[in-house]
Amino acid sequence: MLEPIAVYYEYCDFDWKVTERTIENHLLIFITDGMMDYFVNGEKFTLCKGDALYVPMGALRSARHMAKQKHEMYVAHFHYEKESYTLPVLEESLGRQAAIFNQAYYSQRFSLLTQQWLRKHNFYQVACHYNLLELLTLLNIELTHQENPAANNLVMQIQEYIADHYREKIELKKLAKLVDRTPSYISTVFHTVTGQTITEYIQQIRLSAARDLLTKSHMTIGEISNYLGFCEQSYFNKVFKKAIGVPPSAFMKEHKQKSSFQSR
Repeated sequence: MLEPIAVYYEYCDFDWKVTERTIENHLLIFITDGMMDYFVNGEKFTLCKGDALYVPMGALRSARHMAKQKHEMYVAHFHYEKESYTLPVLEESLGRQAAIFNQAYYSQRFSLLTQQWLRKHNFYQVACHYNLLELLTLLNIELTHQENPAANNLVMQIQEYIADHYREKIELKKLAKLVDRTPSYISTVFHTVTGQTITEYIQQIRLSAARDLLTKSHMTIGEISNYLGFCEQSYFNKVFKKAIGVPPSAFMKEHKQKSSFQSR
């Protein structure tokens, strides 16, 4: 079981640093802007935008800014109890760094983990477990497959097409033709590289756009549903609630309440 202890987004100014000490939890960091140096058991990791770093519990760690560099990052401290499954990265006794292939998606998933942690709804522990598991799985995939540029290039082409056409109906056969491969082949490669199916990825992109529209636009829920290509608003409500934990109306209301409170 993965149990988050603290999850947050941090803006780190020029005087930011972490003094050397033994870490009591496992740690996952994702850099969204800037650069920094992180030290794990004496090993130096230079991290920049798009990099993720895993630090095992019990490691001696410290960190500092690089010269004239600020940075921003997502951070998750967590406990880990071994279950029937395991990820190789969680068995490491040293720090592990990887450049995340799909930075936008990884950032969105870390943002969702942060929201689940802060909101602490009735099922937040289960939601946080699976969100954190996905992030660690994607990191493990990067560590395992970062030496396979052909597969990564194929997946990147598919993701770029989805990013431009996610509001439309996207057929597997059309994606396969785009990269001159069979539907079965691209499905297997996409799942191997990203850890999710093409359909799941498309849905996550649409839901990410839905959250932005619900909080930053004046569109109604019905208009957002139509804009994002959902066949019916009832289906959009069902998919959104299953993924986020609350229906779009409650999500929008909660955001407005927080915005009102913060503006006081």
